[in-house]
Amino acid sequence: MNMKLEDELENSGFSIGWVLRKLNGYCDDYLLRKGSKQVVNIEARDVADGKGYLSSVFITTVTFDDKSKFTFAIKVPTFERVFKIIEDMEGTTEDSKEGLKDKVKAAHNIECDAIAFVSSCKDFPSPKVYYVEKSGQDMECGLQDKVSPGVIIMSALDGISLGGYVTVTKEQCLNFARDFATLHDFVATVPYNVWGGKFDNRIHWDPLMFENAKACLNIFVEEYPDVANICAKLKTVNWPKYVDYALHERPAELHAKTYVHGDVWANNIMYKKNSDGSVGDEVLAYIDYQCGFEGNPMFDFARFFSINADAEVRREVYKAALKVYYERLTELYAQRGAKVPYDLEAVEEMYELAFMQQSTQSASMVLSLNKEHNGDMADGVAEARSAKALLRVHFILLDAEKIWQKRNFDDLPIFD
Repeated sequence: MNMKLEDELENSGFSIGWVLRKLNGYCDDYLLRKGSKQVVNIEARDVADGKGYLSSVFITTVTFDDKSKFTFAIKVPTFERVFKIIEDMEGTTEDSKEGLKDKVKAAHNIECDAIAFVSSCKDFPSPKVYYVEKSGQDMECGLQDKVSPGVIIMSALDGISLGGYVTVTKEQCLNFARDFATLHDFVATVPYNVWGGKFDNRIHWDPLMFENAKACLNIFVEEYPDVANICAKLKTVNWPKYVDYALHERPAELHAKTYVHGDVWANNIMYKKNSDGSVGDEVLAYIDYQCGFEGNPMFDFARFFSINADAEVRREVYKAALKVYYERLTELYAQRGAKVPYDLEAVEEMYELAFMQQSTQSASMVLSLNKEHNGDMADGVAEARSAKALLRVHFILLDAEKIWQKRNFDDLPIFD
């Protein structure tokens, strides 16, 4: 073995020896592949090339003396890139920036609990987890005078994501609904004291998110004057109060609270590949569980349909998807002699409440996405892609106005 065990593996924050010890101690698939063979090499590459928002994921390959290999993933929390985005947010104060940074720092520890919990649901597509270690534990990392930043060691995924600009398809939407019916049924079978209170990422409640969103809404009013009315209304909302109502209080009244993934946008969904290498309709794994919380089961639906779907897809399929979700959930409950404690009408209400919150977050998220990802594109391509993303939010805001009127938002206790 030519490598030195005390050397750092890539820039992961862990030594080669530390990684191999964890594989030997916790990874059954590695031990099965290794058998009596000797390790001759280990290599890792950061799949995001240092551009991950909350973490770096290193696809790591161990080579044995018979030239066979074992590949897995090492996920390490990193905050520098998202901190830069926070610093650049418009319409925000220094205090609110620091508050959001604190929530970001808590994300890895939430994910450690969440991914371990979700991966125990055998019918929900998620990575296989071998080992987790939370941040701030002063654990050794195999490097002199350094401690572990926290880590998740898990299976590597040979899937493909859509990215932020390609719309999901109708069939992908329906499969999403079936997947989350499976997850929500699983959560309902687990005693509350096992999972309750563990998942409390407050990033979707953060005042800075909405301070920034209000500034971003002004850009959409300039581009699309027909959303001026709804944007003016959205800027009058006390958003932390509204999010408490939409994501916690109302779902609790409907006996519907469950575990929520919190960030099912396109980059966090890996699809199975078709035989020709193109994106399939079935999900290989939902990843990135840092934003998990306990609350509205339709939050993930609202995020998925708002930020991942062009308007014609969303408008055509979302009601059918909610129905597919509820019918599948009802079927799964019935298999164990239980009844879903809320009806389809409640599902639609919770979806619309969550969609309203996502209308503001989508505005700021798309503008950030355009800023981050169009710099290396040819001018014509970047212009077209940015325009398409803005148009997606335009229709989100138009539909938010319809929900505002339908649900009589002026009468809700969501204003100062």
